[in-house]
Amino acid sequence: MLDVTNKGWLTAPQLQAALELYGQFTHKDDVYTFVRRHDRDSDGRLLFSDFCDAFTPQDSYYANSLATR
Repeated sequence: MLDVTNKGWLTAPQLQAALELYGQFTHKDDVYTFVRRHDRDSDGRLLFSDFCDAFTPQDSYYANSLATR
């Protein structure tokens, strides 16, 4: 839904533009902070796996519950 180029990753500007398409208007600094925090290889791109990890609970019980849905 957010990766309109179907490359498997997003940059901060692409993420912000995608969120705006769905009516979520965020501050640029918040989007850049989110990408920097969850970009594991620090290349400025948020991979699909990075994005999924950002929303997976840290607690193993809840992570397993989510995985089995």
